[in-house]
Amino acid sequence: MKNNRDEIFPINIAELEEKLGLTFADKALLLQALVHTSYLNENPSFPLDDNERLEFLGDAVLDFVIGDYLYHHFPEMKEGELTWLRASLVKGETLAQFARKISLGKFLLLGKGEEESGGRERNSILGSAFEALIGAIYLDKDLEAVRSFLAPFIEPELDLLLQEAIGMDPKSRLQEFVQEWLGITPFYQTLEEKGPEHAKTFVVGVFVGEKLWGKGEGHSKHQASMEAAQNAFEALRKISDKDPSWKLPRRIRLSLLALIPHLGKTRRWVLIGSAASALQGLPLTPHDIDILTDRSGLKLLSARLKKFITSPPKWKESEQFASLLAQFKVEGARVEILGDLQIKSGKGAVRFNLWPHVREMPFAGQKVRVAPLEWQLVANALLGKKERVEMIARHLRSEGYDEALLRKILRSRSIPKSVKEEVLKSLA
Repeated sequence: MKNNRDEIFPINIAELEEKLGLTFADKALLLQALVHTSYLNENPSFPLDDNERLEFLGDAVLDFVIGDYLYHHFPEMKEGELTWLRASLVKGETLAQFARKISLGKFLLLGKGEEESGGRERNSILGSAFEALIGAIYLDKDLEAVRSFLAPFIEPELDLLLQEAIGMDPKSRLQEFVQEWLGITPFYQTLEEKGPEHAKTFVVGVFVGEKLWGKGEGHSKHQASMEAAQNAFEALRKISDKDPSWKLPRRIRLSLLALIPHLGKTRRWVLIGSAASALQGLPLTPHDIDILTDRSGLKLLSARLKKFITSPPKWKESEQFASLLAQFKVEGARVEILGDLQIKSGKGAVRFNLWPHVREMPFAGQKVRVAPLEWQLVANALLGKKERVEMIARHLRSEGYDEALLRKILRSRSIPKSVKEEVLKSLA
C-alpha cells in the first residue's frame, strides 16, 4: 500500500460503515477495497493501490469461512454436495447480490469509462469488490468479525439454494450442476422417433459438450428429455465425485478448462504450484494458475492465448529463480506461464528435466498434466518455502511416494547438499 494515507477520502466512509455495521480502525484499508484498477488509470497520483490484492485475500477467506460454516451445519452431507453449496455461495453472481444488499456499488471508485458503461452494476466488479471488502474486514478485525458479517448473507441464500435443490426438475438440476462444474450448458437432441403417429415414442439424448451422457424414452419429447436429464445427472455425479477438479475453486477450474484446448496442442507443458498440489490432494485453495513449458512452448502459447495476455513474454530474474514469463487473465483467474525455468542455488542454476515424469490426471472429463509432488517438494526446498515443504512432505509420508523418482531428482549436482538433506529429513 502506498503512503499519504491522510489524503481526503473521495467517498463517505461513515455512511458505508453504517451500512456495514462495522467501524474500521484503518479507514484507508476500507477505501482500498473500493478502488477499481480503472480509477487508478485515470488518477495515477491517488495514494492507495487498487483492490486486487485484497480481492485475492478475500477470496481465500470466503472459501474457508463458508466451507467451515457448511461443514459444521451439515454433518450428514457428502463432500460433493458440500462443494456444490460452497461453490454456489461464493460464485460471482451470488457475491454481486450480497454487494447490492449493502449498496456497495454506490461507493466504488471507478474510472469514467467504466462508470459510463455501467460498472457500478456489473456482477464481476461487484463480486470482486465484495471479496476485497472481506479481505479488508479480515485484516482490520479478525476471522470472527468476517463470520459475523457474512452470516446474514449466507443463511437466507442457503435456504433458497436448498429449497431450489429440493424442488428442481431433472433438467434444471442437470443444467445447474453442469454449469457449476464445467461452465457450459447441456443440450438435447431427438435421437429417434418410433411407432405410429397417434402413439409415437421419442428417444431424446442429452449432450454435455460433444459427448452423449444420457438417453430417455417417452411418449412426448418433454417426458423423454426429463428421463435423459435424470440419467445424465446420475452418470455425471458418479464421475464428478471422483474427479479432482472439484478440489479447485470454480474460477480456477473454469480457467483451466478454457486453457486445456490450447495447452493440448503444445508438446511440453505441465501444471505446477498450488493448483497442481491441490489436485493431488494437498489442503490448498489456489487463487491463480502456474504452468511450466519450454521457450518454444511459451512462444506458441502466447500466440494462441493472445486475447488473454496481460503481460507479454519477458525474462524475469529474482534471487530465487530466473525464467521467461508471460501473464494472462483467463475466466477471471491469473495465469502465469514460465518458459525455461531455472531455480537458483548455491551451486548455480538448477534445471530439471521434468518432462519424462509428468503425470496425467482426469479433469472434468478431460486430462490435465501435473508436476509430481516429489518434484514440487524439491523445488520448494530450493526456493526456501519451508511451510510448503512440510505440507508436501506430510502428504507424501501419509500417501506414499515414488522413491526412485525422488532419487533421480536429487541426483542433480546443482542441488546443494543441505537441500538434499532437508528433503530426505522431511520424509523420514
